[in-house]
Amino acid sequence: YKDWFCNVNFGGNNEYNDGLSYENWGGYNLLVKLNQRNPEVKSYLFEAIKFWIDEFDIDGIRLDAADVLDFDFMRELRGFTSGLKEDFWLMGEVIHGDYSRWANGDMLDSVTNYELHKGLYSGHNDHNYFEIAHSVKRLLGICGDTRLYTFVDNHDVERIYSKVNNKEHLYNIYILLYTLYGIPSVYYGSEFAIEGKKENGSDWNLRPCLELDDFKGAYENNEITALCAKLGKLKKDYEVLSAGKYEELLLTNRQFAYSRSIDKKTVIVALNNDDNEAVLTINPRTECMGAKIILDGNNKAKNEEVEAKAENGNIIVKLPANYGTIIELS
Repeated sequence: YKDWFCNVNFGGNNEYNDGLSYENWGGYNLLVKLNQRNPEVKSYLFEAIKFWIDEFDIDGIRLDAADVLDFDFMRELRGFTSGLKEDFWLMGEVIHGDYSRWANGDMLDSVTNYELHKGLYSGHNDHNYFEIAHSVKRLLGICGDTRLYTFVDNHDVERIYSKVNNKEHLYNIYILLYTLYGIPSVYYGSEFAIEGKKENGSDWNLRPCLELDDFKGAYENNEITALCAKLGKLKKDYEVLSAGKYEELLLTNRQFAYSRSIDKKTVIVALNNDDNEAVLTINPRTECMGAKIILDGNNKAKNEEVEAKAENGNIIVKLPANYGTIIELS
């Protein structure tokens, strides 16, 4: 099996005193690097995937550290899995770089959108919607129609609740997660707005065992739980929120509005991260006669109304402090 691994050196050694050395991932000899150009290795891995498809009818797999995978290996993997299941989904973990190198028509269907993840919390902590808007435009320019895997936290990073300075900003962050172009993901427990910080380099605080009985009544009593449920339903009911073309309509440090449009249907997402009420005048760049709020017409916690109306070709939106909404045009 020597040729199943990369750069095996029988003249070397390692910390386990194996009497040989080999290439690894990230400096960890527990993670031996497989030779992905070896036909036997590829056959072994592909047959493992085929087993899971045949026996359990899985619909996709996540490839850890996809940024170090061989490009030809990913191309062959895409062809192999597509032959077994036409819509089989390949998602890779990639942190930095040009995501289109991995996520494209020949290799992976999607990769983790760490760039947007960073902007979602720092753009609110710094009152800087320009950062988020810039990332969105840059990624759309690079990746086009490829939907990236979007998230606000996961098993490797601190919980979003622990990273935002103003907890009221969670509301707009989750609206962005669900309505920007991509495939939104909610890490278990974060729909309940739980905390989770790394301590002493350990990830265990990010991965707790949760007892669902502890969260009974969360939908009625937890604003974020209720919001995620509402956004999930809107995502199912409005195709435009998944497939619609994105267009930036208004941008300041503390206010942000964009549209999603498909087949003459348009919705506008309007956000305010200021500590004061804001009135936004938004040019929808399409003809409209009316504006209907489809996500929460009021901020119950503060007893403040959200208002939206069509006036002189614009959409006028009144938003409470640190709040957002979704508007359907007619």
